[in-house]
Amino acid sequence: MPFSSTPRDDPAGQPDVIAALDAAVGPDRVERHDGRRVFFSTDLSRSGTEALAIVRPANTDAVTTILKICHAAGVSVIARGGGFSYTGGYLPINESTVIVDMRDLDQVIEINAEDMYVVVECGCTWERLYEALKAQGLRTPYFGPMSGYAATVGGALSQGSFFLGSSQYGPVADSVLAVEIVLADGSVLRTGSWGAAADATPFYRSYGPDFTGLFLSDTGALGFKTKAVLKLVPFPQHTQFLSFVFDREEAAIAAVSAVGRLGIAGECYCWDPYFVKVMAAQSTSLMQDLKLLAGVARGQKGSRGLFNAARLAIAGKSVFDGEVFMLNISIDDPTAEGADARRALLRDLLAGTDAREITPSAPMATRGTPFINFNTSERRTTMRNLPTNGLVPHSRLAALSRDVRLVLANRAEDMARHGIECGVIYFGVGQQGACLEPLIYWDDPRHFQHDRVAELSNINALAGFDGPSETTELAMQIRKELTAVMVRHGSAHVQIGKTYPWLATRTPPIAALIGAIKRHVDPDGRMNPGSLGLADLPA
Repeated sequence: MPFSSTPRDDPAGQPDVIAALDAAVGPDRVERHDGRRVFFSTDLSRSGTEALAIVRPANTDAVTTILKICHAAGVSVIARGGGFSYTGGYLPINESTVIVDMRDLDQVIEINAEDMYVVVECGCTWERLYEALKAQGLRTPYFGPMSGYAATVGGALSQGSFFLGSSQYGPVADSVLAVEIVLADGSVLRTGSWGAAADATPFYRSYGPDFTGLFLSDTGALGFKTKAVLKLVPFPQHTQFLSFVFDREEAAIAAVSAVGRLGIAGECYCWDPYFVKVMAAQSTSLMQDLKLLAGVARGQKGSRGLFNAARLAIAGKSVFDGEVFMLNISIDDPTAEGADARRALLRDLLAGTDAREITPSAPMATRGTPFINFNTSERRTTMRNLPTNGLVPHSRLAALSRDVRLVLANRAEDMARHGIECGVIYFGVGQQGACLEPLIYWDDPRHFQHDRVAELSNINALAGFDGPSETTELAMQIRKELTAVMVRHGSAHVQIGKTYPWLATRTPPIAALIGAIKRHVDPDGRMNPGSLGLADLPA
């Protein structure tokens, strides 16, 4: 008989679950407000079934208790971090669901400078971890997404995140040594060298089968991550920057791969002309932002930081002019001579192409203030932004880009009629590959009713909408078409959630193995049902 990860709803038992949770963690940590439940059941892409309750544990013991209660009651459980999923990662698919808000597990537990690892609770934000480590002259290799002001360590581990530091060090999984996991029945396990019976230190990941990797990028389908152990590197003492513009997409894509293969750039990313215009619209205020300029000045040694802050302010919006592809590069090194040498090597690499060097305002601003909150009350609009990502080896990047452009060209009239626009970003991710990410923009007043600043949904306003607009439906269809193209090219994806067809694209032996693992760690299929495509698996 097939294994189903969609639990049976049991409305009759729901009051008992709420009462048990109230008694276990305190009623102040169990949220039943309608607007809050709708908000937590909505991500950046769509709404899910409204959750039964939101619970906010304070520590691993509380997580264990919550999962035991829900397991006994037959209630689904979903872990949620900073809430930046755009693939349905934490959306409920049935009413008997408790969402576990992990953000109070936010402590940096141990910074071990001798053995070069940090132990951190998974509700900690990347910004908080970055600042704690920087104060001791340390950093994690991958050090967060731009949303790290609120995005959590556990969310990134569950979603396979990459960006800051990823061109040199790869995605977040490559920086992880061990994790602490709570399974569906409340049992706790630790991976790697941390998994020994007593007095274990989490310094080594590869002792025996890689159970650490098993629980990464699973969108919480296999267990709740409560603590993580990440590698440390010395905080870069010297950073240099480069930016170039290209007239031709082919040349810009080739440059992303050429820089990525060398493995000496912390970040390497390229914006297409549409996305350059998006950044230009924001650049005037950003380049005059005193906090950002102060971050640039503080982030580099001596007078160089002050010089670069002034340079960034003076350059302002002018660097974003024109129909160009813009390549941005950050370069780290322990010495000024080393950083300069790496920059010279990259300049030489791009010599002879149609690259034109410009003031590196974008990478300087990014490193000066790595975690910029664009989701403030004054910046919120009804415009939605829906990314779709595909990671491929360098050899396939140009072909994938051509086919993505073909989808957008075929949909150009429909998009223009509905006011839908799209920009594309290219990222170098480690030395082996790159990511192509189209970002679809459109106006959706319904989505604006979910106030991501106040963390509430306007129930009365939402009642005036029958459902997604025709424009939103078209945007979602275009994303499906883009995803299908990426799948044809053998792309990998981050933020798999309930959107990318991970299970459907695996071979039968892999599907059988993941089914066996899922049945063992979550026999009733109650941990984030539907995630990774684990809705129905063969017995």
